[in-house]
Amino acid sequence: MRRSGRRGSAIGRKAGSTTVEMAFVLPLFLLVTVGTFEFGRAWLTVNTVNHASREAVRLAVTIECLTANNLTVITKANDILATAGLTGATVTNTAPFGDPPAVTVAIALNASFMTGVGPLLGFSFTGLIPLTDTATMRYERPTCPP
Repeated sequence: MRRSGRRGSAIGRKAGSTTVEMAFVLPLFLLVTVGTFEFGRAWLTVNTVNHASREAVRLAVTIECLTANNLTVITKANDILATAGLTGATVTNTAPFGDPPAVTVAIALNASFMTGVGPLLGFSFTGLIPLTDTATMRYERPTCPP
């Protein structure tokens, strides 16, 4: 039986190059996949905060003699956020102001990364994404005397 002068087979050389290619492609693939998840979750969180502020201001404009930081308004916003699994938000509302009178509800929330990859890549030093949203509507009740 005769042996050829070559060492290694073509299959062995292809397997080695496939491993090297995978070493280059896999990190990029994982970065895109994790980035898609993080972006989707951040988008959902922003929409939930937006929804909570709109619903809270809708309630606030119907409360007679509304005062700033009304507990009913704050509870409404926090209940919506808690249903979505978001806690630790700061919710404030104003008393009716201006002409015509209007009410504003503001929500501030520090949302965290889902996978923890963001801080590793330098997207945030704390691992938190500060989100804020405000909603303003015209006050529907007559203003009360001070």
